[in-house]
Amino acid sequence: MNSKQIIKFSIFLIVGTLIVYFISKSFNFNDFLINIKSAKLPYIIAGVLVGVLAVFIRALRWQLMLEPMGYKTSLSNAYHATMSGYLVNLGIPRSGEVYRCAVFSKTDKVPLNTLIGSVFSERIIDLIMLVVVLVLSVFIQFDILFDYFNTNVLSKLNAKILIVLVIVFILGLVFLFKFNSIFKSESKLGKLLKGFVDGLKSVFAVKKPILFIVYTFSIWVCYLLMTYFVVVAFEFSSGLGIGGALSCLVFSTLGVIVPAPGGIATISSIQLGLEQIYNISQSNANTFAIVMFFSNIGMIIIAGTISFVVMAIKTKV
Repeated sequence: MNSKQIIKFSIFLIVGTLIVYFISKSFNFNDFLINIKSAKLPYIIAGVLVGVLAVFIRALRWQLMLEPMGYKTSLSNAYHATMSGYLVNLGIPRSGEVYRCAVFSKTDKVPLNTLIGSVFSERIIDLIMLVVVLVLSVFIQFDILFDYFNTNVLSKLNAKILIVLVIVFILGLVFLFKFNSIFKSESKLGKLLKGFVDGLKSVFAVKKPILFIVYTFSIWVCYLLMTYFVVVAFEFSSGLGIGGALSCLVFSTLGVIVPAPGGIATISSIQLGLEQIYNISQSNANTFAIVMFFSNIGMIIIAGTISFVVMAIKTKV
């Protein structure tokens, strides 16, 4: 492990430790036990099973992306590589994608750089779908979200709105004059933008674009159902409905972006969202966030371990 990796790992560890500390400060074990005893377990189990289905569909979509490049791949290997990659992510954050490409390259003889490029394209599509989910969530619950935004943001900006507008105007001018240098192909941002565009182009190259779109939406429908099943599993959150589940999915996805081990920041992001926007009590929001997080982690540990063993055997044969 080089110095850069050590620094990166240390940042993940520190952020994770801080998140665990702040979660534990507001955690009430007795309230948690009461909530768990009243939870509808079949719904939580259903959410876990839907999570496995989402990984299976993701494997199908991965195969579809590799098809135009002339690679016939095994669905079983694509699934086990993807699922075991999630398991590796729990131990070493952000390394699971490289791992799944490495083992899949060995079993199905696909060049590693091709697989990494396809995964990068996947992440672009996931980012676009996150925006779609965010817009849909705002559209469905516009009144609730606007009231919160108006009360907690707009009303507090009145006295400083002129300063904010001036800063935005200045930043806009800087961006306008620096546009060419910022986005020139040699710059880091330019290369990132080019990679983004190339990733989108590879998506349009698939032989069955309609099926690709169906797979993509199906993956996110599964994510939504995973969240919705946790919503209806508790009496205190069942009234949130599909709109609340959409919001929780957004909270969860945003939490994954935070550099913390195993995506543990999702607990804080979900808890905060439920408390601030939906006025759910801290102990109830804590329970919901912990169950949503650990049901997903449990699925990854069980199914991921099986897949990890399968791929370990296949790559050694």
